[in-house]
Amino acid sequence: MTCLSSSAGAAINHTKNSSLEVSIEGVNVRLHPKRGLYWPEQRTIFIADTHFGKEATFRSQGLAVPRGSTQGTLKTIAQMISEFQASRLVLLGDMFHARSSISRDIECSLDAFFALHLKLRFTLVLGNHDRGVRALIKDWPIEIVDSGTTIGSVSISHLPQEPTPSTKLLLCGHLHPAYRFSSKLDSVGKLPCFWLSNRQLVLPAIGEFTGTQVIHPSKTDQTWVIADDQILRV
Repeated sequence: MTCLSSSAGAAINHTKNSSLEVSIEGVNVRLHPKRGLYWPEQRTIFIADTHFGKEATFRSQGLAVPRGSTQGTLKTIAQMISEFQASRLVLLGDMFHARSSISRDIECSLDAFFALHLKLRFTLVLGNHDRGVRALIKDWPIEIVDSGTTIGSVSISHLPQEPTPSTKLLLCGHLHPAYRFSSKLDSVGKLPCFWLSNRQLVLPAIGEFTGTQVIHPSKTDQTWVIADDQILRV
């Protein structure tokens, strides 16, 4: 059976707020159990795959799903902003699930979020689900960038891609990664995770109403799962 550890060969350290300090290629970041990453040097939080309004899309198709996942996701993001006193929030793609996701309820929730964070710089890396909504978000203070944009020595993308030689670390989303735990007899469940492979760190989906995709790390990869509000290295 796979074992979990709170320590590893990489330079890591648990902080009082349950986030985990990790140094990757000299870039010092914090992995947060709320499924976000904080880079203290840039006072920036990175999140991936909010899929705001996904429940509205499902309801428009006649499926009975609960309301409130967008509000729950926004509350989680606001908690991290407050905790770290961040000045910038970067969303690594798939802000919305579809054009039909932007209902009046979703608009009101986002209006309230931006009104509460007037000093926050918000950047969106366009994801595959965002292509049809660019014109619809013009009223919000969102800076839209393409994959491959750099912030210092870090590149940001929605889809996983090969980091350039000059990039110390590439942050991306899209996969909604999760790690499955199993014994020789059966599977014992899966947990969302951060997955580092070849200087590419894939963030877990922060959206409450999103699924996950089981990953299969190589022996040279590093994986951190989220369990009971803790970050644990596999």
